[in-house]
Amino acid sequence: MILAFAHPCLVVDDLEVAREFYQQMFGFRVISDEGWSNNPTVDSVIGSKDSRSRGYMLAGHNCYLEMFEFEAPPQTAVHPESLGPHERGIRHLCFYVDDCRAEYQRCLNLGGTALGEPAPQDSGVNAVYMRDPCGNIIELCEVPCEQENPTLLPGVNCLNQEQS
Repeated sequence: MILAFAHPCLVVDDLEVAREFYQQMFGFRVISDEGWSNNPTVDSVIGSKDSRSRGYMLAGHNCYLEMFEFEAPPQTAVHPESLGPHERGIRHLCFYVDDCRAEYQRCLNLGGTALGEPAPQDSGVNAVYMRDPCGNIIELCEVPCEQENPTLLPGVNCLNQEQS
């Protein structure tokens, strides 16, 4: 039986820069240090060989986010900055915000970079794509309609009752 979606994981070039950005921008907090070195069991689980990593598990508003900085094996793939939003694979993390334009500016101030720009206020589109300091694409989005309100999700919907 599937219990819940657990977490996405970001592999980053600078673990501390990434941690600080996600803490300051989105309010994540570190709940555990993660990492390994010279661990054949972990290598077997992740399908790697002679891997070494430092990492964190972070807790946010309604999700967890894991991040790792690998020391080994060496990176062979292209850097995320070279991938656009149209490329295959997981391409962005979306965060609901209360004011897309204000959070866009705050993200820039914290070291994020613009991929797009917020649409005009009267356009009905309240979202923007950006990059975190490690090149990963993030989307800042105001809740687009009542059906996508995160408090309606199973496991999160109990927040409605607590606020009453």
